[in-house]
Amino acid sequence: SQALEVVRQLNEGLAFGNSTLSRVREEAIATVVSAANRCRYGALTHVGFLRRYSGDSKLASQLLADHTRADCSQEDRRMLAFAVKLTLEPASLTEKDIDGLRAEGFADEDIVSVVLVTCLFNFMSRVASSLGVEVPSSFQRTVEGWLTGPATQEAWLLGPRAEPPEEPPQPRRKPSQPR
Repeated sequence: SQALEVVRQLNEGLAFGNSTLSRVREEAIATVVSAANRCRYGALTHVGFLRRYSGDSKLASQLLADHTRADCSQEDRRMLAFAVKLTLEPASLTEKDIDGLRAEGFADEDIVSVVLVTCLFNFMSRVASSLGVEVPSSFQRTVEGWLTGPATQEAWLLGPRAEPPEEPPQPRRKPSQPR
């Protein structure tokens, strides 16, 4: 439990409005990182937060399905491409990638925030996936209610919901013997 408290503090210290990025940008990073990691819990949770903070269901759906085709600013497109590259190919990052963020207007402290938020949600995706954390069925149904476009066809994302465990079978009683 002490370790989980440290994880909670890390989570709250690096994101949820505590970085130099807007909450919408933090949630956009969390969404694309979770999608890149195929983490259902992270993807559905953060796309819900993204929708809440942006007020834009269409953008949230687009980022979940394919961030490269989303209707977002060039700055955000570059930031999200960087986050996905850091997620999937971290060894391939170069100074050119950092310079690309600077060219879009990101200050060095913003770049550090992009890196830390990306790393945080990679970590959180792995924690959730490895421990089998599932999205509550009611929340999944809520997201399915507003999700649009190609995201609605992602089998990994909207596959079977976790159902409550079945009742264990009851032991069979021996038929009563006539006396």
